[in-house]
Amino acid sequence: MQHFTIETLLDYLHRELPPGKDAKVLAHLEECRECARELDVEAAITDRLRATARAEELEVPIGMRSAILARIAGLRPSPLDAVRRWLRPVVLVPLAASAAAAAFFLSPYGTPHNAQTAALPVSYYLEAHAVRAQENPLADRGSVMLPAMLIQDGAR
Repeated sequence: MQHFTIETLLDYLHRELPPGKDAKVLAHLEECRECARELDVEAAITDRLRATARAEELEVPIGMRSAILARIAGLRPSPLDAVRRWLRPVVLVPLAASAAAAAFFLSPYGTPHNAQTAALPVSYYLEAHAVRAQENPLADRGSVMLPAMLIQDGAR
């Protein structure tokens, strides 16, 4: 017959075992007198320790608790503590990230300013459209104006 360890018996004594294992230990204890004696010894030790702890337990004077709570309520944090509270990573990291994002998006250095990004006049787009319309071989010939070069060649 295999016996349970003292740790398992203590867990059984303190009701810390899962239901399945608890049932196995109970069934084993009903059959095994050696494990039952060991459990009784551990139970006696636990009872004696609890009784000793209760006997040595000290009562806190009634006025002491209220005096401690009043003193805690009267304490004000120093200005240095207030600064430390703001410098915690929970506060500082999101604050720094939002400042960096604002600096990036609101900065004039974030967008390039060169000659290529200058605005083009509307006439450029109209002329480019006319050239593309003339180059398209499938375009409606009646609505397309012939380039000046072709007109001059035809006049000769």
